[in-house]
Amino acid sequence: MKKELKQILLICLFLIIGCVLGYFVALNQMNQLSDPEYIAFWTSQNMSVPEPLGFTRSILSFGLLFAGIPTGLIFYSGLVKKWLTPIAPKIIIGFVTFPIYTLAGVIGSIPFIIYKGIFLFKNNRCK
Repeated sequence: MKKELKQILLICLFLIIGCVLGYFVALNQMNQLSDPEYIAFWTSQNMSVPEPLGFTRSILSFGLLFAGIPTGLIFYSGLVKKWLTPIAPKIIIGFVTFPIYTLAGVIGSIPFIIYKGIFLFKNNRCK
């Protein structure tokens, strides 16, 4: 299996896992609003009851967040190959900058899948 296809499948797998988790989070938020103890807790603290995200926003948010994890790691590994430093600083910098690369992955996961898909389609068509 080609490297590009593995990357696309990994990102899609994480996207699906994130969407499923987002669905359950939205379902849980909806159930909390019908619980009188939950509402009483927020009102006893003199705070407004938080509104749920909703199914669509929750599913998309969690899906993109989870798809951003492997995409960010792919971006990071591509940059690390170009550095001429030993492996230890690369690992330390990777742990420190993990949230930044995940955010970059969230933003770039869908364009990355499209780019790699076009790349695979062109290479298979030329052969």
